Amino acid sequence: MSQYDLIGASYNVVENLPYRAVEKYNVYMAIKPLLKPGTSVIEFACGTGFYSSHILTWGAEYVTGMDISPAMLESATNRLPSQVASGNARFVVGDDTMSTSFAPDDSYGHFDLAFGAWFLNYAPSKEKLIAMFESISLNLKSGGVFVGVVPHPTDDLVKRAEDYKDAALNQYFPRNEYLDELDSGDGWRLRVFLSNDGVDFMTWHMKKSVYEEAARLGGMKGKLEWRRETLGREDKREQFGLTADEWQVRVANPHCGILLVWKD
Repeated sequence: MSQYDLIGASYNVVENLPYRAVEKYNVYMAIKPLLKPGTSVIEFACGTGFYSSHILTWGAEYVTGMDISPAMLESATNRLPSQVASGNARFVVGDDTMSTSFAPDDSYGHFDLAFGAWFLNYAPSKEKLIAMFESISLNLKSGGVFVGVVPHPTDDLVKRAEDYKDAALNQYFPRNEYLDELDSGDGWRLRVFLSNDGVDFMTWHMKKSVYEEAARLGGMKGKLEWRRETLGREDKREQFGLTADEWQVRVANPHCGILLVWKD
């Protein structure tokens, strides 16, 4: 929590990154078909409300955003004042590793859809990851679905750590620095840099198989699928300032993946 209380609204720097438009497009393609009239959404680790605002625009009826950082939630509330006043958005402090209802009436199984962009990657162990999925499951209705943005899904994180020493993968933000492998072998500690101004944070990259196992152990028993990151047409690479060779390296090493998993 403390790293995000310190970052606060400065986290919005990510919204000005060329990559953010790419990420938002990938999220939109995954989540838009799931948003039906009346859809209720719980966003885990909502931060400053970037995706909460877009999810409402894309068709959700209302969104509850939760985050462990009051500073982040203050920024989210300031972003959507009219939606908060109308009851279409609400923001609450919470710990997503606790078995807690985030529904307005404290009921379980309240939401049609759960979303978390860069949420699961804050689990430093498989046990914490299972707890996150348990929280997701108890907040979803039967038939509900979770959509998550996570580091690119792979089980070969040793290779990924080596690949990210390649200068071509660090030509623009966000930049990844793989620090060391967890003693459990389930993943790596990862530092992500958002700018040259000192905006960075610590996170973890778990193996693809660990995400999948944790989802099942956390109560998400339905269909599970992965969507590969799409960067778009190569003629757009100029906005990233990449050469053709650097672009190909970047395409071969996606920054993120989209996880979709149904409750039952």
